[in-house]
Amino acid sequence: MADHSSHDCHCHSSSNINSSVYETLDELDFRRGLWSSAQQNDLDELRERLKTVNTKTINQCDSSGYTPLHYSVRFQPANVCRLLLEHGANPNCQTRASLSTPLHRAIMFNNIDAIRHLLEYKADLTLKDIDGQTPVEKAMAMNKEIANILMQT
Repeated sequence: MADHSSHDCHCHSSSNINSSVYETLDELDFRRGLWSSAQQNDLDELRERLKTVNTKTINQCDSSGYTPLHYSVRFQPANVCRLLLEHGANPNCQTRASLSTPLHRAIMFNNIDAIRHLLEYKADLTLKDIDGQTPVEKAMAMNKEIANILMQT
């Protein structure tokens, strides 16, 4: 039996594993979680994964501080965004670093479809990001059409 009292043994390493295929635990969690489906805009995969999750899981942040809903607002049509909201995703969760809500991000991506879904699910227009801007203020600076939509709610 090998002596494991020293880390000089070679029992734990393999010379035929390419270091470029290593995956960190954060990367593995991301790929197995809802974030990956949302980021890839994969509606079918997301439907399958949602069969086994709860509200806490659907609103869980990845290692970068984003929820699946934050990733989903990049795509039009916003079917993944809508599905996440239907399953209890919180439209008012804020990222750790920038305090951005999914609505702030949807505005940045000019995603009117996602904005309408978020508003339907009671996205808070008073939450401020790290720049001190509400979604309406951010929209006023970026896209007047979106600002008008927000102000009509």
